[in-house]
Amino acid sequence: MEAEELLKLRKSLTMVYVQRTSKHLWVVSKDMERDIFTSATEVQAHRIMDLVAVK
Repeated sequence: MEAEELLKLRKSLTMVYVQRTSKHLWVVSKDMERDIFTSATEVQAHRIMDLVAVK
């Protein structure tokens, strides 16, 4: 039952990223499968966030 909830959550999050980034579903899904950390500038390049604050 928990696995089903996790799959629903993952699908929901993927759809948010698809809408936010205007990228194809397969691109977002592939990117989410990567097991690496992404820098703030890479995230900004993917249009997941708008601004990178620099101190």
